[in-house]
Amino acid sequence: MFFGNRRTRTILAILGILIVVIVGSVVGALSIPRYRWRVRIVQLKATGSLPDLTWKELYHLNRHGDPFNLKGLVAVPSPYLAVKNPFVSDEDISTGERLFQSNCSFCHGGNGVGGRSGPALKQRQLLSGTSDWALFKTVSNGIAGTGMPPSSLPENDRWKLVAYVKSLTQGAETHSDLRLASRIAGIAPVRFEDIVASEQDTHQWLTYSGSYDGHRFSSNDQITTRNVSNLRLIWMHQYSTSEALIETSPVVVDGFMFITVPPNRVEALDAKSGALIWSYDRKLPQHLSTCCGFVNRGVAVLGHALYLGTLDAHLVALDIRTGALIWDVEIGDYKQGYSITSAPLAFKSLVVTGVAGGEFGACGFVDARDAATGKEIWRFNTIPKPGQPGAETWEKDALKTGGGPTWLTGTFDHDLNLVYWPVGNPSPNYEGDSRHGDNLYTDSVVALDADRGTLHWYFQFTPHDQFDWDATEILISFDRTVDGKHERLLGQANRNAFYYLLDRDTGHFLIARQFAKQTWAKEIDSHGRPVMNPGAIPKPEGSTVFPSVAGATNWMSPSYSPVTGLIYVPVTEAGGNFSTATPSYHPGDFFLGGASQIITNPPEESAVRALDALTGEMRWEYKYTSWNVGGLLSTKGGLVFGGLGQLFLALDAQTGRELWRVDTGGTIKAAPVTYSIDGKQYVTIAAGQDLFTFAE
Repeated sequence: MFFGNRRTRTILAILGILIVVIVGSVVGALSIPRYRWRVRIVQLKATGSLPDLTWKELYHLNRHGDPFNLKGLVAVPSPYLAVKNPFVSDEDISTGERLFQSNCSFCHGGNGVGGRSGPALKQRQLLSGTSDWALFKTVSNGIAGTGMPPSSLPENDRWKLVAYVKSLTQGAETHSDLRLASRIAGIAPVRFEDIVASEQDTHQWLTYSGSYDGHRFSSNDQITTRNVSNLRLIWMHQYSTSEALIETSPVVVDGFMFITVPPNRVEALDAKSGALIWSYDRKLPQHLSTCCGFVNRGVAVLGHALYLGTLDAHLVALDIRTGALIWDVEIGDYKQGYSITSAPLAFKSLVVTGVAGGEFGACGFVDARDAATGKEIWRFNTIPKPGQPGAETWEKDALKTGGGPTWLTGTFDHDLNLVYWPVGNPSPNYEGDSRHGDNLYTDSVVALDADRGTLHWYFQFTPHDQFDWDATEILISFDRTVDGKHERLLGQANRNAFYYLLDRDTGHFLIARQFAKQTWAKEIDSHGRPVMNPGAIPKPEGSTVFPSVAGATNWMSPSYSPVTGLIYVPVTEAGGNFSTATPSYHPGDFFLGGASQIITNPPEESAVRALDALTGEMRWEYKYTSWNVGGLLSTKGGLVFGGLGQLFLALDAQTGRELWRVDTGGTIKAAPVTYSIDGKQYVTIAAGQDLFTFAE
């Protein structure tokens, strides 16, 4: 009865004929060699495997035979690697030079030596790379947020201009080497077992903290206390981003580096030269609720996929070989204030992520997805629902806007099959009268069953937090044997200025020791609970308390060396004035119960402090008169790498003595990583808007 109408039958018949014609044409084209590769490229584009090539660009490149080597995309699905500029004759380059002098020299200087507002181009690794396609895209589209505008030149003239600019950059590393393309196309999948053993892998850096235990330690010992002074810059990338700082901690797999750049860009680089291979840019909504800028701290890797948390609170999987999108799922509603700013944690067949958004009253959770499909496997809510265990520690209405964000990467114990995830502060911050009680599970570590997400144990560092002291600092697991008894331990230098040691089997409290100035607690009792200083509680008129809202330490990574038994902590010494106010909740808007201000008398100081992992006793410190301290990395070579202000430093892991420094010119918040290629050890750090890689 649905097909009884004559007009409908006619339309369906025509559609059927069109489908037959189209299918027949495709089948016919596949049987003709000169068309077969074109059909294959259309298939690649249609399935998302050519994200850096638009349909319009594909049409233009394919109008006149194949002068641009589009056929190469079949073997290597990246225009940066396959596309070749056909306008490379001496006459073309001369034409390009004339075009450069009349259109580009005002900014870049005559012959590309640098001008009034543009950088020098001679022998330089450019922002987006120096392959033919990268240069053409830059010339055609300009660079957003800079003085580089899109070009209005005819298409062929743009290609001739590219030929000339390419001649200027000769001597810089490029990413047009098809051998490099072939190698990334054949990259081996990263197995769960590889990440389990990653702390002993000197060649790669396979997860945010370098290993599941949060150590940020490398057994690489080619660079040592004796030769670290020989380090020199090998390559760098200069970016122009929406943010003043890049906070990425790169992942390195089989000689390739994968980084994030604000606001939500992923790049695949050759880790040896820094050459760009592919990139992925997330298209974001116009209005986002983010507390602390458009930042992202890295990706996770498992199999042939990279996993990125986005600022609009999605989790996406990308093909590690091409950057093509595999799947994309919503984790939270960005209109409610949710976002993701840190690297997920991938293990077994799962990808686990936390969320940001506590400043907007969004309730936190830890979310686990199937790595292959993005399907939700489990979710643990860090703010209990009414009637659930922990809900009794809240005023009933406060549960709806309780905060407890989970915005930094957790750790994983594959023997115990437990995930340890740090949880942020309650909301609203500062004002606690509307949420009487301990406010579980804020400012806690939660130990979750890795397969089901059920709570195994928890420990709360700062009950009823009124200082915005997220407990989202990296958790470090390590073992010790005492009198023949094996103990599994979990340590954290907390934002509240105390170092804690717990039994990671049970969550049993072992020790708490002050590692920075604090005035909020009289002591930590035998159960790990603070005894509050009543004078420190925030009031409408303000209360001066140490540490400040930034904490004695923060998300910037500590490092643990199993060689020295020391935990190296980035520390900031500063106090703050905390005042309260009555908040009003509106979804997606800031939900703040007051304000905080860092005091400048005494002035802020930064330091790297080495703590005995078993006792919390400080063994040494390296001070620096700057408000800023970055993440740390320790190595078997006896070194601690880290950033203080704009300086990238190497310290002696045993004594804290400075052995090497370089002024990067940009503030460092990120943590370094290290890896080896062809027997040479490299160290990479993000500073300001730049990415630096050093080696001997």
